[in-house]
Amino acid sequence: MSKKVLEMINEQMNFELESAYIYKAMEVFVDDLQLDGFTSWLKIQSDEELAHAEGMKLFLQSVGYKPVYKAIPQPEGQYEDILDVMKKAYEHEKLVSSKIREIAKVAREEDEERAISFIQFYINEQVEEEENFSKVVTRLERIINDWPSIYVMDAEMGQRSKVVSVPGSQNN
Repeated sequence: MSKKVLEMINEQMNFELESAYIYKAMEVFVDDLQLDGFTSWLKIQSDEELAHAEGMKLFLQSVGYKPVYKAIPQPEGQYEDILDVMKKAYEHEKLVSSKIREIAKVAREEDEERAISFIQFYINEQVEEEENFSKVVTRLERIINDWPSIYVMDAEMGQRSKVVSVPGSQNN
């Protein structure tokens, strides 16, 4: 398999871990706001990122590549409010999507069918992630100064209970 594609997947594995770290920092900030539903939602988001990293690690190992872990930068920990948190999370998901699409592009250019097949799951997952974050941001923009409405939305956010199943990981 193409060394370039394998290295890109390894980089993405590390970025998924960084993403989990970012969501953990957001979770702590939101927990301080006593928004239990958003806190739970962000915890599940972090768990999903860890599952994505694990799936990538397992794929790399399955094709004979030894994954390399790198240092994770310290995430931002202070935000203006819940809207700021979710806007930054949405922007982060768009960045994740662009990185995954780049892996797919290079895999196609190098005719790496196994990598193309593998990365398709993540492309589909990112479409869903961006849509979810976009909707949350839009709703928050509409209610940001209305705490009773934020508490209603917080209760709804707490209903999220599923971690995505990732190819090759233990949560299949």
